[in-house]
Amino acid sequence: MMNARWRLGLTAALLTACGGEGSRADGDQSGSGITVLATDSATMGVGTADETGPKLDVPAAMDLLGEEECAAVDAQAELVPLPADIIFVVDNSGSMDYEAQQIQQEMNGFSSQIIGSGIDVHVVLVSSYPNQGNGICIPAPLGNGGCPGSDTNPPIFTHVDRQVGSHDAWEALLETHPQWAPAFREESSKHVVVVTDDTSNMDWQDFDAQFRALDPSYEGYIHHSVVCHSDCPDAAGIGTNYIQLSMMTGGVASDLCDQDFQTVFDALSTEVIGGTELACEFPIPPPPDDMEFNPDQVNVEFDDGMGNVLQIGRVDSAADCPNVVDGWHYDDPVSPTLIVVCPQTCTKLQSSENGTVNIAFGCASMPAG
Repeated sequence: MMNARWRLGLTAALLTACGGEGSRADGDQSGSGITVLATDSATMGVGTADETGPKLDVPAAMDLLGEEECAAVDAQAELVPLPADIIFVVDNSGSMDYEAQQIQQEMNGFSSQIIGSGIDVHVVLVSSYPNQGNGICIPAPLGNGGCPGSDTNPPIFTHVDRQVGSHDAWEALLETHPQWAPAFREESSKHVVVVTDDTSNMDWQDFDAQFRALDPSYEGYIHHSVVCHSDCPDAAGIGTNYIQLSMMTGGVASDLCDQDFQTVFDALSTEVIGGTELACEFPIPPPPDDMEFNPDQVNVEFDDGMGNVLQIGRVDSAADCPNVVDGWHYDDPVSPTLIVVCPQTCTKLQSSENGTVNIAFGCASMPAG
């Protein structure tokens, strides 16, 4: 009999067999522009399996012509944005009264914009509480509702209680690293935002080198600044070093002299959302009932949505990625939980606006070439 072929989309479904892929219907699109495939659980083709159908580790089934073919189970992998971790360092000096109020007012809207885009965000605030200088306390839903004395709400929001002076925003950030580091994830995009009306004690090159040295995952961070660009009435000093580092890392350099914090936070959220890449690792879905997972019978396919399908071969580890044109590997070859796409292949996936990744189980893994 013909071998059955299942496609597991957002819900498990039986589809046509014997070389037929079944019908694909366009579903909703995610915020990243990646098409999500939907399946119709009522669609069934000839040769479907019964409740004791083939297991994932069964190497072959026999079709009507007597030719051996493997029984494959497909699962669509969701292309999702990488998480984003953002740390704000806010000057608590006496000249920052209005600015502190505005940050308290706008922070919830800022985080909501990012969360609404589908990005998993962690926000850290390095600042004193209101009883110390022009301190800040963030209300719910970002904060925990305990203002003015408490607002930390992990994992989404972490408040590090450290009074930040007129000239030591960067020193405060480096000094408190042990307190905020747990909120930063290795795979996330990382953003630093300094808000001050004064100058910096540190040169931007010194801070940049020290910050990168804190953790290898900080290497690609982006620095943003909300500082004075001229000697305006609101300026205690011009934030030249902060502006320079923002330019060097491709961040937003907003002018505090404008005193327009709605525009500032809109620009920051746009930058965070627009600069967030898609993740290129996919959790291995559990097999359907009565099926078993075999790590040597997994294949990965990428459809760019324009009729081009890329069969991605497997490599043993990340160290082998530079030796192939395209490839994927497991996060752990002994106890795999993730399928990880090689960097050069990840770039192709991220450049597609309507692509889909399909993971097929049950056929011998194709080696990368």
